[in-house]
Parts: sequence; C-alpha cells; structure tokens
Amino acid sequence: MTEALLIILFFFFLYRLIKNIGKSFPLFDLVIVLYLLQYGIAPLLEYNIDPLNSMSISKEEYISFATFSCLAFIIGLFSVKNKFKKLEITVSSELASNLGRAFLLIALFGNLAVFFLPYSLRAILTFFVILKSPGVFCLIYSDKKLDKIIIALIFLQTAISSILNAMLIEFIVFTVFFAMFYSLRYEVSTKLKYTIIAIGILFLSVYQGVKQEYRENTWEEEIGWQGKVAILTDLISIDSFTAAFDSDLDNNESIVQTVHRLNQGWQTSMVVNHVPKYVDFENGSALKDDILSSIMPRFLMPNKRVVNDYERYNHYTGYILNDQTSMSVGVIGDFYLNFGFNGTLVSMFVFGFFMAKVCLWFYKKYIVKNPIDLVWLPFIFSYFIRPGNEFYMVLNHLIKAFIIFFLVRKFLYPYIYKRLALKSSRLAS
Repeated sequence: MTEALLIILFFFFLYRLIKNIGKSFPLFDLVIVLYLLQYGIAPLLEYNIDPLNSMSISKEEYISFATFSCLAFIIGLFSVKNKFKKLEITVSSELASNLGRAFLLIALFGNLAVFFLPYSLRAILTFFVILKSPGVFCLIYSDKKLDKIIIALIFLQTAISSILNAMLIEFIVFTVFFAMFYSLRYEVSTKLKYTIIAIGILFLSVYQGVKQEYRENTWEEEIGWQGKVAILTDLISIDSFTAAFDSDLDNNESIVQTVHRLNQGWQTSMVVNHVPKYVDFENGSALKDDILSSIMPRFLMPNKRVVNDYERYNHYTGYILNDQTSMSVGVIGDFYLNFGFNGTLVSMFVFGFFMAKVCLWFYKKYIVKNPIDLVWLPFIFSYFIRPGNEFYMVLNHLIKAFIIFFLVRKFLYPYIYKRLALKSSRLAS
C-alpha cells in the first residue's frame, strides 16, 4: 500500500511538472519530484533490483518512513493558500540584455578573484560566481543575436566542464531551470518535452554506467581536457547505449549505477539504523546549531559548522568517511537525528510550509512588480531543490542568496535603469 502511494505521488507530480513547464514556474513540483525520486523511488528500485543493496534497514521500515516524510513535506508546501498565478512575463529586451550581461561580468570577476582572495572570503564570493545562471536566464528574454550566442557558448561550456569533470549535478540543475525559462519565453510542445526528457534519461543512464571507471582514470592523476575526452570516448560506445536497454535490470550496470547515484535513502537509512541505537537523539540541539551557524558570519563565529562535515556524517551514520570525502545525511536525516520518526513528519511539514511562505513572499514582493526578478528563484532556492543537501546547507544558502539579491538590487539595478533611461532619452532626441 505504501509503495503504491509512493509511486502514485511520484508520477502524479512528474505529470504536473511536465504539464506546467511553459505555463507557470513549477518550482514546487520540481522539488517534490526530486524528493520523491531520491528518497523514495531510487531506494525502492535498489531494494528490488539489487539483493545486496546498500540500505541499512528493511524495505518496509524505510519506504514507510520516506513516503510519509515526503507526504508531510508536500502537504506543507501546498498548505500555503495563495498559489502562484499563471506567469505572464513581459520583460524589456534591453533590460534583460543589460542585466544579464552585468550578471555574467560579475560572475567572471568572481571566478578570477577566487585566485587572489583569502579562503575566508571565498564562500561568499562563490555566490557572485553563480550569478552566471541568472545572467543566462535574463538573456533568454533578450532579442539580440549576440546574447543568443552568449547563451549557446555558456551552455556548451557548462555541459563540457560538467561531463569531463564527472560532476553533473550543477549542469542538470542549470538545464532544468533553463528549460523552464525557455518554455516561458517560447512555445514548446508536450511531445518535445517528453522527447528531451527521454534523451536526458538515456544520456544519464549511459554516463552513470561508465562514470566510475572514468573517474578512476582521470582523478588519480592530472590529465588535460584532451586526455579526458579521449578516455570518455573510449568508454562510451554503441555497447554502452545498447546496455542501457538491457531488460535484465539486475545485471544492467547503467541502470544499477544510476539508481545508486540517485539513492539518497542510503544515507537516511544509515541514520535511522544508527540513531538512537548507538547515538542519542539530539532533541533539537543539532538543529539549533544549524540555524545559528546559518545566521552568524564566520568572522563572528569562527567555530561555526562547515558543510558536509565528514566527522558529523561518521557520528550519525556509523559509516566512516575519510577527511577527503564529503557527504551529508540530507534533510530527512537531519530531522530524524533531532526528533525521531514522528518529529521528522512534523519537521518536514514545517520545512515545506516555511519554504513555501518564503517563496510566495518573494513572488508577491518582487516578481509581481518586476517580472525579471523571476530569474532569482533558481539562485535563491537552488540548494532547496536538492534532496541530498542537509538542512544547514539549504538555510545557509537561502540567507546568503538573499543578501546577494538585496545588494544587487540596491547598487546594480539603479545603475542599469539609469543607463537605460539615458539611452532612451538620447534616442528620443
């Protein structure tokens, strides 16, 4: 019964997501699909296709916990009464072009400054670097040919960099949001949406099947991009694609590796198995520390938490990582180690409700008045949509992203508007 509920929820929200792309900005549908996929569907597949799966608790115990945790989260997200209206985005091409190019210049400056600034300042600088994404999303609304070329070049650079470095998550998130903005600007048929999704799934399956071997060949020693291309070309062959369609799922390496990669339930099940058997529940103290560390800057709180702390992971899962490996227990794992099963359900509801209220406030306060501010949603909520991120990462990113937004709005926006006004007056005269 619980498995059926999980599957129904996943396909229902997947359908909603695909249907609403191009009609609105279905951020909540995207979040829910990813949470259900990584906390529910991927672990369920792992239990079913891999007899020696990595899960630490029984299938019945885990699937029930994950399904009801996600359901509480969904109810929290959609308990906010005022839903987002259909988006009618009317943006000046000149404004989109100027703002987009300004964001890209700031991102370029941030990339260069990383090499010169001290480590303590690099964290906040990273937020200026990732203004690249809002910059590209702005340029989608520009009619200038040069901006379209810039979009193509950045998209190509992001894809090549992610594939060759075997770090796809940034490119996947960027691509999904790019598709959302592109579909709002241009008419995209449902048939094309499904075709793109099918191609994406095929690519991910093939790539995951060879990624482990590719990493072993490229991460152990310094290899230039030409060498990486050669290795990847050798690994990906016709056999790689035909193997992805192998109906014997137990022996389909591409599917098995993809499921392993998506399975956030692996970490969560270890927390459930380890707490409170070996480590007591924190009863909110760890969550309190997360909130305090998110609010306080490091120069005022030198001992504040670090993200993906391997010692913390070892403590709550019993799984020993070395100091070179970064993992997190995820949002559900965070709430469980603080409050247990019932407390997790309540916490997931509150978490969903809080994020929905923040998103709705931003929508009403800024996007309704200035539609170009829609490009900030992926920037502000990019860590929220990733189920593998711990609560501290989500809240920490949210706070810093808003700081960057207010700084840009305070100093860059007036300059852009003044520049456009002067240009308009010169043309009028």
